[in-house]
Amino acid sequence: MARFEALLAPASNPSDWSAAVNQLAQEWQGAADWLDGRNASLTVHVAPTGLQVKLLLELQRSGQLGVLISSREGMGGGAVQTKVVLEQLLTSLERLLPGVQVVFRSDRDGPIRQRA
Repeated sequence: MARFEALLAPASNPSDWSAAVNQLAQEWQGAADWLDGRNASLTVHVAPTGLQVKLLLELQRSGQLGVLISSREGMGGGAVQTKVVLEQLLTSLERLLPGVQVVFRSDRDGPIRQRA
């Protein structure tokens, strides 16, 4: 099962990030499921395989945006399709939220974020 995490900063304005998530859902022909004002989920189906990828987004109290992406794709082969969705998601968030930057990616930095 593929599972990747990322952290973007700064993303402290809830109205900006909720608008970005809704825009992202619209662009990907989906609907954001708002669990509360700081947590949203979105499901994406990867063509042509139909692989279902689940995106969870959390606006943290620290003003950072946490992203968790998961699918049933095996990690043994590198979870290529899921990683493509991660890349697309991060690129879209950087475009929709000017000024945010990726400060952590589990596929690049390791599975556990090291505190500075």
